[in-house]
Amino acid sequence: MPKSNLTPEQEQWTELVLKHLNLKNVDEVQLDESNAGHTQPNEVNPGKRAARRARVLVSKDSPAAYQQQAEQAAEQFKAEITQLSNRYQTLATNAQKLDAQARKQLVTKEHIEAFKVQVEKISNTFKQFNKNFSGQQRPDAGTISLLKTLLDKVQYHISEGKKVLQQGCKHADEMIAKEMPAVEAYKNTVEDTYKHRDELVQWGVETAAFDKAHRIANLPLLRMQKAIADHSYPGLKFMLGKIKGKKEGFVKAYEDAKEQIEKNREDAQQRLDKTLADATALNKRSSELEHAPEALAQFTSAFDKVAAATPKGLQALSGGDYQGAIAVVHENESALFDMQQVWFASASTSEDETDGPVEKGKPIPTRKKIENLRNALDQAYERLPFIKDCLPNAHQYEAECKSLKTLLTSAQSDLISGRVEEAEEKVLPLRKIRFQLYSMTHKAKGQLEWVEKQLLQLKDEAKSWLDQHKDLKLISQSDENAKQSFDAYVKEADVVKGHFDNAQGHLENGKAIQAQKSVDEGTNSLKRLISHATDIELD
Repeated sequence: MPKSNLTPEQEQWTELVLKHLNLKNVDEVQLDESNAGHTQPNEVNPGKRAARRARVLVSKDSPAAYQQQAEQAAEQFKAEITQLSNRYQTLATNAQKLDAQARKQLVTKEHIEAFKVQVEKISNTFKQFNKNFSGQQRPDAGTISLLKTLLDKVQYHISEGKKVLQQGCKHADEMIAKEMPAVEAYKNTVEDTYKHRDELVQWGVETAAFDKAHRIANLPLLRMQKAIADHSYPGLKFMLGKIKGKKEGFVKAYEDAKEQIEKNREDAQQRLDKTLADATALNKRSSELEHAPEALAQFTSAFDKVAAATPKGLQALSGGDYQGAIAVVHENESALFDMQQVWFASASTSEDETDGPVEKGKPIPTRKKIENLRNALDQAYERLPFIKDCLPNAHQYEAECKSLKTLLTSAQSDLISGRVEEAEEKVLPLRKIRFQLYSMTHKAKGQLEWVEKQLLQLKDEAKSWLDQHKDLKLISQSDENAKQSFDAYVKEADVVKGHFDNAQGHLENGKAIQAQKSVDEGTNSLKRLISHATDIELD
């Protein structure tokens, strides 16, 4: 007799199924023709009709057929239970979604009460289902039929609930429509105000406060729009109660930023005028450079640039082109700085302005302080490429360099014009800027050292895996799957080494950003290498 593949529990259940199917033991298997042409209920799947059902008669001497029939019945039962379970879960999910919608959308007491009736019926029907299903590991055909009927009932009440919800949505939309003027007014104010952001940027205004105020004002608008889309009048009414002050706060943030436009306009105007005035005043002392014709030519050329560019800067400013005007400002200040450099290097000076060493114990002359700051500025610009290669926020460093140069130029103009006290007053702010530049340089060096430390740690971690090459190769020689993993391991090992070499090269060139990128790529590549090596070991 063939050995059964069924577990003892399945054997016992098979007996119950066969008993339910009313199978008989006879000496032959034959087809029941007595009901040919008629339809009967399907005993395994109640509710369905079979055009022609064959009664399977199993012989005592046919255990294989007996087992096959039991397995078929088991599969049929499993399919029915799975179908019931899936439908139950779907209906339960739909009921939950419907209830969530109703909580947001229903407004009137009439609709809320009508919906509660359907919810209660859905809940009670689910309870009946669970009561009939629980405790029965093997529900019979009658129970299965009842469970299907109960789920049909749930579906019906869900449909009725949807009808109530549709009626409630219509009423909610009518109430939402009454609130739309307030919503539109808020929306228009927020959107119209935000349209000015480009103007603020063009005038060099810092927009951090403006952007923060916009986020605060825009969030209620987004939530109101969602409430409207969800037909949720309660949600909309709640948000309308929350917008007080947010619109006014955003408008005020714009007004404050707009004031900065006027300040920037005035600042650009003053810098253009002052640079031209300082350049003109210094140019009047060009006779002090007559002993150095080459220096005089450089001096005069720089002045001509300032004289020619200033009207263009003023014209750009009057036309609203702040970026164009500020570009001229920087060019003029740079040209004036060049004039000053030439003058300090070549003009005849009084004895108290000589570049000789300062006696110990005596205060450092203003001219010497400014000269030291000028040297610091030159060094700062020399470090700029290194900063750009090491820090993502290198633009801040460059902006500080420009600030140092602008203030230094003004201090030098004061010094040359004999306004020593005014020049001295600018020394302390200049030193603060120089300290900030040194601080950022220190951060750049620290970033370079940090990436180098990461690379050393990564190399150390990779070494133990790269050193397994011989052992992994030996394992792969006797296993085709392992051989494929080994080939991938070898290729990835070259990739890992390549990233290491790239990172090392970038570090030697002082490029921390590029080195960090290679280290990150090397880290990901090492993960793949470890995965290939592990596959070989598992194989």
